[in-house]
Formats: sequence, C-alpha cells, structure tokens
Amino acid sequence: MASILLAVSLAPCTTTAQAAVPPEARPGEPSRIEFNRDIRPILSDNCFACHGFDGKKRKAELRLDTPEGAFAIRDGTQAIKPGDPAQSEAWHRVASTDADEMMPPPKSNKQLTAAEQLLLKRWIEEGAAYQPHWAFLPPHKDTPPEPAIPARAANPIDRFVQARLAREGLAPAPEADRLTLIRRVTLDLTGLPPTPPQIKAFLNDPAPGAYERLVDRLLATRDYAERRTQDWLDLARYADTRGFADDRPRPIWPYRDWVIRALDGNMPFDRFTIEQLAGDLLPAATDEQRLATGFHRNAPQARGQTYPVEEYRLKGVTDRVNTTAKVWLGLTMECAECHDHKFDPISQRDYYSLFAIFNNIEHQGSGMGQGGPTMPYPPPPGATTTGKPVAVPVMRELPAPRETFIHLRGNFLNRGDQVGPAAPAVLVAAGEPQPRNRLDFARWLVDGRNPLVARVVVNRFWQSYFGHGLVRTPDDFGAQGTLPTHPGLLDWLATEFVESGWDMKHINRLIVTSATYRQSARISAALGERDPHNLLLARMQRVRLPAEQIRDQALAISGLLQPFTGGPPVFPPQPDRYWEDRDLPGKWAKSTGHDLYRKSLYTYWRRMALHPTMELLDGPARVVCTVKRNLSNLPTQALVTLNAPVFVDSAKHLARRLLAEAPDDPGLRLELAFQLCLARPPDATERDRFLSFLDTQVIRYAKAPAPDLAAWQSVATVLLNLDETITRP
Repeated sequence: MASILLAVSLAPCTTTAQAAVPPEARPGEPSRIEFNRDIRPILSDNCFACHGFDGKKRKAELRLDTPEGAFAIRDGTQAIKPGDPAQSEAWHRVASTDADEMMPPPKSNKQLTAAEQLLLKRWIEEGAAYQPHWAFLPPHKDTPPEPAIPARAANPIDRFVQARLAREGLAPAPEADRLTLIRRVTLDLTGLPPTPPQIKAFLNDPAPGAYERLVDRLLATRDYAERRTQDWLDLARYADTRGFADDRPRPIWPYRDWVIRALDGNMPFDRFTIEQLAGDLLPAATDEQRLATGFHRNAPQARGQTYPVEEYRLKGVTDRVNTTAKVWLGLTMECAECHDHKFDPISQRDYYSLFAIFNNIEHQGSGMGQGGPTMPYPPPPGATTTGKPVAVPVMRELPAPRETFIHLRGNFLNRGDQVGPAAPAVLVAAGEPQPRNRLDFARWLVDGRNPLVARVVVNRFWQSYFGHGLVRTPDDFGAQGTLPTHPGLLDWLATEFVESGWDMKHINRLIVTSATYRQSARISAALGERDPHNLLLARMQRVRLPAEQIRDQALAISGLLQPFTGGPPVFPPQPDRYWEDRDLPGKWAKSTGHDLYRKSLYTYWRRMALHPTMELLDGPARVVCTVKRNLSNLPTQALVTLNAPVFVDSAKHLARRLLAEAPDDPGLRLELAFQLCLARPPDATERDRFLSFLDTQVIRYAKAPAPDLAAWQSVATVLLNLDETITRP
C-alpha cells in the first residue's frame, strides 16, 4: 500500500501556434474567417521563417506577415489577390503537389493539412483581411456578457466563461463541496493545507459570504505572501549561488525577504516593477528600493581568472534583456539577439536598443575582482551569522552611459551600428518619447498604456490557480504563442488590474472567489472527450503540488513546520557528499533545531546541485527565468516521498500527533489523519481498508519498542504519499 501515484495535471501542451488554437477558433459550422484566429497561426508555423519580419533571411523578397507584402504585384503576379484564389500565387504553391513548386518546400519538413489549406482558400475568397497581432493592440474592457446562469455568476469572470460555454452548448460543473473548497483555496493561497480548526470554522459558518471571508483571512496572512514569492523567485531566477562551474555562494537572501515584505504589504504592481528594475534611480532612493534591484543581480555570474570579463558582463546584460521581456512583455526577445525575429516585428536593432537600457550597470569585474556593486544589509535578529552586515548585490548606474552596438550574429566582437536606448518600436506609438534609462523604461512598462504588461501578469495569476493561463504560452504572446481561450476575459482582467491601481491581491481575490474557480474537478466521459485540456473551463483542474508545497505540506500536517521571519537560508538534510561527488566546492552544513523544518522557500538553493528533494520533484535550478514549471511523473519521485529524511520524520511525527490528539480509538484516529491530510473524512471503503492495513502493521510491529507508533507511522506514510494528498483538488 505504501505506493505513490504522482499526478499529472494536464497532458503537455504543444508550443506551436496552430495546435493550441481554442475550440471556438475552429467551429463546426461555417463562419467568417478571422486572420488572428484562423490564418496567422498557419502562416506563422509554416511561412514566416522565410517570408516574415526578418528581411535578411527573407526568401524571394516575399513578405506574408503584412498585407502590403502579400498583395504587392511582382513581375505581374500577386502572392495573394484578395477575393481571387485562382490569381493568388501563394495559393497555387500551397495547393501544388509538384515538389519544385509546393510551399512549404519538402525540405522544410512542414506540410499544411487539408483543413488548413481550406481555411487559407476561404480567407482569400473572403477578401484576405489582415489584422494587427492581438497582443500588440491595447486591451479593451468590454461589458461582461449577461450570465447564462445568473445564480452561478459570482463575479464578471463567470459571465465571460458562461457565455463561452453557452455558445458551445455546455454548462459549468456544479460547485465543489465545502471540504474540497477549503483545501483547494488554502493550498493555492498559502501553500499549506487547512488546519482542523480552520476547517471547523468554515463548516460552521452558514452565513452568506463565508467563503469570501475565508479568502480574505488567507490573503491577509504572511503565508500568502510567501506562496506568491515562490512564483516570483522562479521569474527572478533567484538562487543562493552565482552559478557556472564553481557555483560559489552569494548573499542574495535579503532580496528574497524584500519580495515577501512587498507582497505581504500588497505593494501595487507598478511600484513593485519600478523598484525592482530601477529602484536605485528613484529620487532619494531608500535602502529598501536599492535592495529591490537585486532582481537583476540574481542572474548567474561567472568569476575567475579563466573568464573573459567583458564577454561575461555582456552575457549578464543579455540575461537582463531576455528576462525582462519574458516577465513583463511575454515575448521571446532572445530570438532577436543574433538576427531580426522570425515571427514577430522585433528587429535586432530593437533588441540592442533595449540592451542599451540595461548596459549601464556598474560592473567591477576583473580576473579575480568583484562581480558588481553591493550594499550592506544587517542580518535579522537571532540569525545564525557573525552578526556582521552582508554585502548584497544590487544595481548601480554608471555616471556616463556605455556605448552600445548591435552584435552581428550575436558575437560581441563583431560590432554593427551603434544604437541608443529605446523600447521595441512595435510597442511605442508614433511621436511617443522613448525611454532613455532603466527608470524611464520601468515607468513606461506600467504606465497603463502598454498593451502587454497587464495581460501577461494576470495571465500568470490565472496559471497559478488553473495550471494553465488563458494564454497557454505564458512567455510567448507573439505570433508563435497560443491564442487566449477567452480573449474578452483576459482583456477585462488586464484593464481591471490597471484600474484597480495594479492591486495584485484584488485580481487574485477575483479569481479565487469566482464560481469558475469553485467548480468541481470531476469530469464526465463526454466532457473529457470533447475538451480534454479544459480549454472551455467547464470544470476545475486538478493540479500537482509544486515541489516546495509537497514538502511543506508534509511538515505542516505532522506539526513539524516552523515559522520563519526571514534571513539566511537553511540546510535541511541531504545525502552525504552530494556536492563533493559533483566536484563542487563547499560542504553542506546541516541545520539544527527549528531550522531543520522551515518552509522550502528558505532552503539553500544551489543552481548546480539543487537539493535532491526539490530537484526530483521538479523544482527549477533557476539558471534562467522560469515562467512555467515542467511537471513529470517518475518512479524516483516516490522514492523521495517515501524515504527522504523530511518525509520519514513527517510520517513519524504525524503518527505521534494522532496518538496524542485523538482518543484511543483506531477509527477516530483515522478520521483525524484524513482530516489533516485530505481535509475530509474517509469513506466506508477507505475506512475498512486502512483499518485492515493497520491491523497487519500492529501484528508486524508487535515486538517493536513502540508498536503503536510504528504501526501508525506506516499508516501516515501511506496517507502522505497518496495521489490525492500531493494534488490540489
């Protein structure tokens, strides 16, 4: 019985634009073709690499990503003649079976399906109308549709979702039961399971608004801030070491604690952005604002005699550009480091103009020198350190800006044109002043007019609760990204976010108080066949807990979890010689006392040798910005949750807790165990099977020094390893 079934929340979603087009984009009945919905994904996947924005690699001087390029007459022919497929050369090439004429060419290993060919033909017949890419247009806040089921519309989110379901002839799933709801929302908002008193208080509150009051209590906790910080640290590529071959320690933990304080105080996202990107440039910048700039000092940093200093300094600037683009713009800017973007209107000049904004950071690197500016930060009271301030890496601008050049083919030794600081041209309106430094740029990001930032951020919020965003490529809102499944809802949330004063708790509260979030996760066979990836949101999605929450939940259930107010990272047990066998310097200094059982957020995060529990449960090394974690389902994960010291200790202490807190009655102890682990009582079958298993363990350990403890530890081990335990319902 002591087995584990690790949950897979969803089948992997393909990264191509066409494959993830939502169902309403390809309706069964004929409808007018839309370029963004129906045609752009086909052209982006199959044509834009050779006939798109990148002029240097464009074939036959043909451009298909703009109407001007597609409709131009060359040598008496048009690639696309609106209304007339017979006179459209592109259509002839697509429909051809001649290997010398057909497009895409056979050597590309791409081929349009019959359905895609039909869409292209119909689009040309209907006039070949182009549209600007949806993500580069300002969000538009439409009035939410009238609810199809008014009694099930808790807020505007549900009105958008219900309207979509009604068009598909579907209805939302019923609301989950109260026990499921309190476990779901408590895990999502705090990363921890609900306690028996919390469960009892919620069940005994019959007044209207009980669930909303529960949400407000959870949002007010430090646990909420710590859980949201965990997601942000993935984006910030936070680690306690500097990476690369030697991967030596770096005291960056004060930045982690700054993020917790900012989120605990519900700092508006515009200020949260400005202080992290340019806090040092604010007038009369405070120490807290300078500390916030550790965001861009989290990146790996090489140091040593063997590294070319300028090359690695520039790699650091490249990382800042790529990370900023992913986190705030949802764009794959790295594609333009070596050449114009193949799919999106982002030139290499755009890339290095943004590069110029981040190229003026003081860098004291030399063969054995420092990696950049630092600020002193006092250790928190009671921290197990020398008591001396630590030198925290921060940003500091040079008194005069460096010259920035385009790096031809991405090689910093091959200089092209000199460029000045600027944001990507496609995102700046004609006549609008360009940002000239980091502070200008940060303010431009969150001035409320940027078409991407609010969409990208609320999409990640949605992803944290549903397993996937409304746009399922959270780091690519460009032509190769997926379309939003509910575009009206995405835009409504984005504009609501800005209008709320960039209030992060407000948007998170809207999501978790919606009826859409409160739906049951049960799936009928018919719905599973029709919408296996839950694009329509006709049910809730079960989601495997992240690595940190699997560990933290076990500690919390057992009663071992210890609160932490911040400070240097802790060192829970890991295998002996784990670093040494990887030829890494340093030695793991195992923590003692309460530090053994802190939240995983505070565990020492070494890039080149992540704690094996975190690594095997899919925690990211954070070498680069991680916008969405990958989940796997491997037998070795069961070995961790069955045998790692933290899980063995948790099972033992859970057994002690059951023996101490429940009457001397196996049935009542089992009910408490289920409540602690699953927030529900066992059903009749579960009760019988577990009590039968307990009987076998009592016999097995009859001669042990503490037979009851050993038997209940076996029961606790099984419960902590259930698929239901490590899955958010």
